[in-house]
Amino acid sequence: MNARPPDASEHPEWLRRLDQARDEVVPWIEASIPLERATVLEYGCGQGAVSCALADRVRRHIGLDIDADAIAVARGHMRRRGLDAHELHAVAESEILDRVRGYRGEVDVFLLYAVLEHLTIDERLAVLALAREVVRPDGHIVVCESPNRLTPIDHHTSRMPFQHALPPQLAAACYGRSPRREFVRALDAAAACGGDTLHNALTRWGTGLSFHEFELVFDDLAAHTVASSYHPALYPGRPVRWEELQLATTLDAWRPDLPPCWSRSWLDMVLSARPQATPPAHVRPWQLRLEHDVRGAAMLPDGLIEMRPGARLPVELPAAVSEIHVGLLSAHGGEHALRIHTPDGGELAPLAQASLHGIPTWHAATWLAQPTRHVELSLPEGGCLSFVGHPGPPDPRVTSGRPRGW
Repeated sequence: MNARPPDASEHPEWLRRLDQARDEVVPWIEASIPLERATVLEYGCGQGAVSCALADRVRRHIGLDIDADAIAVARGHMRRRGLDAHELHAVAESEILDRVRGYRGEVDVFLLYAVLEHLTIDERLAVLALAREVVRPDGHIVVCESPNRLTPIDHHTSRMPFQHALPPQLAAACYGRSPRREFVRALDAAAACGGDTLHNALTRWGTGLSFHEFELVFDDLAAHTVASSYHPALYPGRPVRWEELQLATTLDAWRPDLPPCWSRSWLDMVLSARPQATPPAHVRPWQLRLEHDVRGAAMLPDGLIEMRPGARLPVELPAAVSEIHVGLLSAHGGEHALRIHTPDGGELAPLAQASLHGIPTWHAATWLAQPTRHVELSLPEGGCLSFVGHPGPPDPRVTSGRPRGW
């Protein structure tokens, strides 16, 4: 179905969310699970940006939300686009779990898009358990755009370092330091009401998650993770950050069993309802390093590797791979090029542009002619390497580096 053009009155932020869901998130989901014949239940569909991106890609779409006004807006967006084959329902908060339970056995994909962070811990556990219960035995639970409490910056709510990892009482005492003025004003108003109003407001604005909630429901996350978020479809809106690479190194040392999605600032993953007999090999970061002097290359204090024209960075991967991901970062504009040198020769890799804090960022995902453990990377015009990724296990030099007895 060809969707109609947007109405001029539609909010730019709503349109941005629609574009990101349609152009990045939906293709990422479809790379792992087919949607054409699927029934998708979207829990917390809000004003329908994601619903509009999904509605003409699936057989049946069910959107549920406790906000009746948001559902009315979503229906308007759907009508303007001629997307009539949808079901959007406003359901009272006290009734929504029972309503969802009524779809047991009908659902192929249970979608939680930017939802879990707005729930209490008990609510999160209840919804995740219900998702496993409701989907068909071969069904999937898709989680998108939830902030990771283990990364240092609260990009989602307060825009402060570590605020999303604080215990509730301390977070309530520190919110006034946030540079996000509308957030502070809203919590000031909640605090003036007394009682639990402030703590409830903090929760509904959004707090971080981590692998811990999911382990309580799914147990062995490696056996359930179908798709992770180090993926070329997501890089334009989720360029890899240095803070994520630092967390990835820590998790590889202490929890190498975890899939790599748990090191991203935003948690995006596809989980299977039942364990997989053979879990896929996910792309994970290689620890950027200069193991010996490389003429024209230098490790910068912020973790980037600066590469002058002609410099070639040797990369030794844990196993032979046919796929390699690379990120570049530049403080200036202009075109960039990446060359990947293998024992069989070399090739230029196509780059996709994104932006990180307003700085142009490029990511490449390249499939090599022959599997290899050894490649060299060069930037013909120079620049900075920010990320190298590969499918397979963590680097054993990281996982074996944890001090014994710690």
